[in-house]
Amino acid sequence: MKTLKKGIFLLFSVVFVLQGCSHDDYVPVPGPAGTNGTDGIAGTASCESCHSVAHKAPIIAAYGESVHAKGVLNEATGVYSQHTYGTNTTFADGSLNSNRAFCSQCHSQEGYIDTKMYGKPNPRGYDNYTSISCTGCHGTTHRSLNFTTDGNDYGLRNIDAVPQKTNPGFFLNASPTDGVSSANTCIGCHQARPDSNGYYKRPVIEMAEKDASGNVVITNDPVKGPLYRFWSQRKLADAIAPYPAGTTYYKNYSNTGTGVHASEQGDLWMGINGIDIEGTTTHLPASKTAAHFKSVSCVKCHMDTPKTGTTNTGSHTMKLAFNVCVSCHPTPEATLETFHAKFDTEVSKLVAAFASKPTYFKVSGSSVSIIAYDSANGNTPFPTTPASGTTTATTWYQSRTDFPLKYVQAYWNYKLVTGDEGKGVHNPLYSMALIQNSIEALK
Repeated sequence: MKTLKKGIFLLFSVVFVLQGCSHDDYVPVPGPAGTNGTDGIAGTASCESCHSVAHKAPIIAAYGESVHAKGVLNEATGVYSQHTYGTNTTFADGSLNSNRAFCSQCHSQEGYIDTKMYGKPNPRGYDNYTSISCTGCHGTTHRSLNFTTDGNDYGLRNIDAVPQKTNPGFFLNASPTDGVSSANTCIGCHQARPDSNGYYKRPVIEMAEKDASGNVVITNDPVKGPLYRFWSQRKLADAIAPYPAGTTYYKNYSNTGTGVHASEQGDLWMGINGIDIEGTTTHLPASKTAAHFKSVSCVKCHMDTPKTGTTNTGSHTMKLAFNVCVSCHPTPEATLETFHAKFDTEVSKLVAAFASKPTYFKVSGSSVSIIAYDSANGNTPFPTTPASGTTTATTWYQSRTDFPLKYVQAYWNYKLVTGDEGKGVHNPLYSMALIQNSIEALK
């Protein structure tokens, strides 16, 4: 016990002595200055190279010069027309009149964004809709910030494979390696599609196309061979979810429309969706084998560095600046002009081939259309009255049943190749083969 008390006393004594020490009179002596370290990289430096007013301003200005922003120029009037759609219209009985929701997936910002986020646009359409802007294509966070290893996705909403509109169970991929590609943003819309009612499809047996009454459109005659049925039907408006079938309003349906929707550049670029018509000697090149597909892309050609001294080429104008072309084509603009002249000549030959079949086609200048009539009613033209979208309780079903399938396939190829404003340059060999293949089918 005495030992413990002595220990405690000693401990307190040491503490008391230490508390009594003072260093107030200590004056530190400064040492020599050290060498400055290397400055670190600013945390936002890599971001600012893109995310700054200075970087974005010329891009926004360039996009303002694009067809996507300005619309399509009517050369006769000099007026631009924005093809922006989004609002459905309905009849008084609640049935659907115009299905603009279908169009909105490419022709409005709201429909495009919903399609990328949810796989489809709002089936009821959009009361307020706008044309595609920056945040239409770009609007997601970067999937990776390691651009060196993973690449820069530029915040694009879609870089993965996209559904094929003529065959939604199949996916299209703009990547030559079947990976991701910024060009998938483009081909999501720039591809062929059926009409908004879903009737007119690629005229091949595999599509199992049917008319509005469920009749198979492609048949085989033991003497005439494969035939295609053009049809017209007036009936109460179809039920298209979430809209009910018409009870008092009638619509006129048919598959005699314009066929392939224009601006399907993606199909030609990849070498798909054309028809290698049976019985021809000129065949189509294999898909995804074109030099333009394997070595360049939508972005490389249409978002090239602007041509020196211009503000209306390259970048987000989507207009060719030809800088990327010179690695293969020493005089790209002259080469393109020569090719376009050749393309026009070959298309003229195809139009002449259609003109040689006046029983089936009407040709006016460079325009070709189907001649459709009712085979069972003295070959009278399909009726046009009463007008679609009226309450007149008149119905009909008429069809032309003697149209050779190969002629319809040639018409599909014609619409595919002429609907591309690039005049075949996206895939020259494929485009020229489509034309020649179709000429042979019409002989």
